[in-house]
Amino acid sequence: MRKCVGNIALDGKSLHYYVFGDLETGYGIEIVETRVEKANHIVSGRLEPALNLAKQLRRGSVFPASLDEILEDFEI
Repeated sequence: MRKCVGNIALDGKSLHYYVFGDLETGYGIEIVETRVEKANHIVSGRLEPALNLAKQLRRGSVFPASLDEILEDFEI
């Protein structure tokens, strides 16, 4: 499963936020920047917390290069 939770345009770049995964492997977040850079990370065994976190990252305009650091701050 892969679901887009939103897109934003910022400083001439497009950011796309996705949640992916399943019950067996867990759910993760993927951020793609204008098809050039992407980052992903499994964040939960349940879909709802992964969706909520992905939406929070979108609201904060988090770039792929920052995903690991942000998740470390959240202790995920």
